[in-house]
Amino acid sequence: PAGGVVGCGATACSDLGEDTQLIGFDMGGTSTDVCRCDGRSIDHVLEAQIAGVTLQAPQVNVATVAAGGGSILFWSNGMFEVGPESAGAYPGPACYGRGGPLAVTDANVILGRVDPTRFPKVFGKTGTEPL
Repeated sequence: PAGGVVGCGATACSDLGEDTQLIGFDMGGTSTDVCRCDGRSIDHVLEAQIAGVTLQAPQVNVATVAAGGGSILFWSNGMFEVGPESAGAYPGPACYGRGGPLAVTDANVILGRVDPTRFPKVFGKTGTEPL
């Protein structure tokens, strides 16, 4: 996650200027990490709680706040539950067209939060189909 924070700050400064303030959002396969950047300055903390254990060590301030795009959705008791199982890169979520399970990415496509037209045609069994 720390590399994502550094890359987020550097890219924003290059594109928008050195005084850019932003919130970084990095959705991976099974988690979503959020950070804050003030230009190229990276927010650090000296203490964090991880799984109920206090860790005292300098670290980049990154908060894992949610499941990732590959987290599998299960229908249970009239509602969807998320993860912790992952669809993985292959077959991936159902929308990849390779026989994968329903995942968070599929929900985001259905809800219009992910625009399939903005992705290259690298999906499906042949790797030539749209999302």
